[in-house]
Amino acid sequence: METLMIVLFFIGAGYAVFSLTVGDWLGFEFHAGDLPFLSPTVIATFLTVFGGIGYMLLYETDWPALPAAAVSLLGGLGVSTVVMFLVVIPLHAAEKGAALSSKAMIGLEAEVVTSIDGTQLGEIVYLQGGTRHSAPAKTVEGAFIPQGSAVRIVGETAGTFVVEPVPVAPVAHILN
Repeated sequence: METLMIVLFFIGAGYAVFSLTVGDWLGFEFHAGDLPFLSPTVIATFLTVFGGIGYMLLYETDWPALPAAAVSLLGGLGVSTVVMFLVVIPLHAAEKGAALSSKAMIGLEAEVVTSIDGTQLGEIVYLQGGTRHSAPAKTVEGAFIPQGSAVRIVGETAGTFVVEPVPVAPVAHILN
């Protein structure tokens, strides 16, 4: 039983080290969607705590396997629940909110506050939820858009909005 506990501990700890060191570099990520208790972070936390407590109880005390496993189970469930509510759920909500806000802006109009040149980014301001925000912007075709122009947001790439000029409606002249 000690062997099982130490193996579970190293699996959980190994996953944590792997995801911290090379997870972002390799683009390795897994989202559990609406089931945060199935998040790899929560599972790795449970395995690490369950295996660590179980191994310590079996190795350092004279406890039988069943009570040691029960205490380890309670400890693993407790710590992984805390991690789920204090880390996983808030991070998931923050990612979801940021993704929705960028996509919700597509199709809306904004104003250029710093001219956008074909090769350089400019800056736009837009209203979202009654609050004025600014963001970097570039044009679809690399055209020049002067300060004060109205633009339409047509996309978003790595935090930079892609915009196009809003066509100006022709003014009807009334001839006498």
